Amino acid sequence: MNLLIFLTVAIVFASALKQSAKPALKIGFHPNPHIINGDAAAKGQFPYQISYQFGILGVHEHVCGGSILSPTFILTAGHCVTEVPTQGDHRIVAGITELNEQNNQRQEIQVVEKIVHPDFNGRVGPNDIALLKLATPLEFGDLVQPIKLPEPGSEFTGDSVLTGWGSTSTTIVPLLPNHLQTVTVPILTYDDCKKAVDALLDENQENPLNEVSNVCTGPLSKGESACLGDSGGPLAQNGTIVGVVSWGFVPCSHPEAPSVYTKVSSFVDFIKEHVHDLPQ
Repeated sequence: MNLLIFLTVAIVFASALKQSAKPALKIGFHPNPHIINGDAAAKGQFPYQISYQFGILGVHEHVCGGSILSPTFILTAGHCVTEVPTQGDHRIVAGITELNEQNNQRQEIQVVEKIVHPDFNGRVGPNDIALLKLATPLEFGDLVQPIKLPEPGSEFTGDSVLTGWGSTSTTIVPLLPNHLQTVTVPILTYDDCKKAVDALLDENQENPLNEVSNVCTGPLSKGESACLGDSGGPLAQNGTIVGVVSWGFVPCSHPEAPSVYTKVSSFVDFIKEHVHDLPQ
């Protein structure tokens, strides 16, 4: 099966990996590539969700999701930083449900610093987490609010909520939404996730799943998942961030394939080392 980083801008598939009947391992990076089998989010339902955008000559495209941590910091995936060109305009857009939406709480703010976890190696694997520092503080309101951090080392079970603007296609060709999507998905145990990933890899492929760094969601019986363009976005439970969309398999929504996230509770110390204006 094709293993994929859920980003958005140009596909870079690993060429040395053999094809198989299973949906062989590929690492990806797509242009503006939604959540598979999700629903349209209501306006203001997820005020912590932002769109991370890259622009050239005044034309901006959504490349990743992210979550508001504080007035000046956004949480996203490490590969959302390492795989996006450094030259160009980097900004976040908050207060929106549709990417092209204009409202009195829409806020477009430049990113002035990107802090990638020092142990992230830039590929599918652990420590895929980063912080975006904003040029000016966000103004909180009905449509713009921070997400809560989990307690360090905490574990989550049960249902969780995934949001994003990633591809809604169940094939390798992305179908890009304008409206924010949401889906409720069950959190898997590490053992169940590892078994599912092992079953989809070829014999020569190493399982990149890491028990400390990752958390997974199913269901493994039907196709509800993250996809291209959801990278960096939040997996949340009762307003607390559980995970950051990291990697998975393509075609998206294969019924036996989990979605994999960076486990935020393992990185609270990293976040607090850099973010000093977290809400109390």
